Amino acid sequence: MNIVIINWKGGENDFFTYFSTCMKQAIERMGRSVHIVDIDDSMVDKLAAINEEGIDFIILWQGIGLQLGATDTDPTTLWEQLQVPVLCYHGDHPAQMPLNHTATSPWVQHIYSTASFARFANTHLPRRIAATFFPTPNLFTDGVKGQFEGNFFVLPKNLDDLDTTLDRWRAESHQLLGSFLLHAADAIIGEFRNGDRTNHHDIIDGMLDAELMAALCAEFSSSELAVRMHVHALLDKIHRNTVAEHIVNDLADVPLKIYGRGWERFRLRQNRHHEFLSFDTISDNAFQFASQYGIVDAAPIHDALHDRTLRAMSNRSGFLAGSNWPYETFLGGDYGDLFFDGAAGGLRIKAERVMASPESHREQCRDFARHYQQHCSLFGFVKYLEETSNWIKVRTKA
Repeated sequence: MNIVIINWKGGENDFFTYFSTCMKQAIERMGRSVHIVDIDDSMVDKLAAINEEGIDFIILWQGIGLQLGATDTDPTTLWEQLQVPVLCYHGDHPAQMPLNHTATSPWVQHIYSTASFARFANTHLPRRIAATFFPTPNLFTDGVKGQFEGNFFVLPKNLDDLDTTLDRWRAESHQLLGSFLLHAADAIIGEFRNGDRTNHHDIIDGMLDAELMAALCAEFSSSELAVRMHVHALLDKIHRNTVAEHIVNDLADVPLKIYGRGWERFRLRQNRHHEFLSFDTISDNAFQFASQYGIVDAAPIHDALHDRTLRAMSNRSGFLAGSNWPYETFLGGDYGDLFFDGAAGGLRIKAERVMASPESHREQCRDFARHYQQHCSLFGFVKYLEETSNWIKVRTKA
């Protein structure tokens, strides 16, 4: 039997191809046969050929491709025609492309890399089969191989400038939605600066009371679910971009190489300590993990361990993560020195510790990585996928 990974090459920096390749190599190390099939004109023929040998299950990143085969008159998807388990592994919040999170077919299981994403999906998206949570295993193999050079930190982050976003909403503040977005953004930014204890989607839901929701539904002539998803999608990146801008501001006098788009306003400062660079595909940027000080990472939500941090771990590199990831819950240890919130000067103090002893910092990161591998192992992840696919086969026969 075969495992199939459906790949989409249209993501920024060809993100999914890198993930698909790493996942294929990882599962093959577990003794399984894995095929990567791109979403293109030849996809159906390739799947048919593989299915002649048998498909155990299919992995869809972010649920991309979930609706393939469905039409306005016939909702039957390609996956239901094949009658094989489809495991949608999501790293994004359900408000991003909701259609990819809402399938109710008994052949489909939604799995989230972040617990709060799964909780949101199970609260707001009607379905018979609950979404589940499984942390992303460390499946990356970049190959820096412990060769670290250069006394600087690296920030790998495409930025959506907060000033640009907030200015656009200020121009629409006479509208109910524009006014709400500004107040919610202020609450999200304030929470990050004051400890980052509440994830920003819970903040948004706490502000969307019944009266406001009714008014927004009337303003847009839309359902409550559609309005809720739209609001969450608009505000989703406020937290992560706040973390990214905080890194640059708090490390104003620290050597920092920033890789990514959107940093034009910060380039104008002409800070001699900061260098702004670009990169092409995700698969070609392992060099970002090869500095003495390691990366400073901006996680997408307060309880997430971001893929950049996982890649730093796989490269035995150092990291400081802008996240309140519950390390005591998952690993049973205190790794507070590796994580930061938006308290003024807090990140700067941790950066000083790293610069004073880069090797000691890397050793602490390696200890974290070893514990993570023990508790969130690749083997456990693959076994979970196999068990989930078997359960799908059982329930489709019931």
